[in-house]
Order: sequence, then structure tokens, then C-alpha cells
Amino acid sequence: MEPGVPCATCHGTKFAIAGTIYPTAHEPDRCDGADVTSAIVTITDANQNITKLTANDVGNFDSKQSITAPFTATVTYNGKSVAMTTSQTNGDCNSCHTQDGANGAPGRIVLP
Repeated sequence: MEPGVPCATCHGTKFAIAGTIYPTAHEPDRCDGADVTSAIVTITDANQNITKLTANDVGNFDSKQSITAPFTATVTYNGKSVAMTTSQTNGDCNSCHTQDGANGAPGRIVLP
């Protein structure tokens, strides 16, 4: 895998949503994310359907399940949560959550 790189670069439209969780907000591309298999990424779509995802040992998470845009996301870890402040329509999370942030994202998806 290529942690931090936009997932669609390699996977095309295989995933409805995918990204990488990092320990800090400005990690470089291809740097493993957080080893947080107990972190939960909760996606709430426009119809209030909830999808809960877990990250793997390099911080990557993904789902092929259909998600109706716009959606929001929350990362929960060790009893703490951090939520997106703006609804999104692009499920390729790493396309905005880059090392420096793009399209209004502050940087990487990080642990709370």
C-alpha cells in the first residue's frame, strides 16, 4: 500500500471511501500511518446511515459499501473522538488530507 497517497491513484473507484490515519497532521506520503487497529472511523451519510470502519496496522481504512453524499466522518480512539467539521462528497480521503492539506483540510487525518 501507499499510505497517504490518494487511494484512487492505484485503486480507481474500487472503494466508496478510503484513507489513512496518522499520528500527526503533516506526515509525508508513503510513510506508514498510525498502528491503530482499535481506531474506529464512523461515516454518517446523507441518509443518516452509519458505516464503521477499522484501520489496519499502517493506518489505512476502506469500504466498498455505498455511501450517499454528503457525509461526515469521526475518528474514535481510546475513548476520544475527533469529527470533521464540514460534510464531504469525495470518498478518497487522502486526496484532501495530504501532508499540507488541500481543499480546506488541515492536513492528515489524525488520532484524537
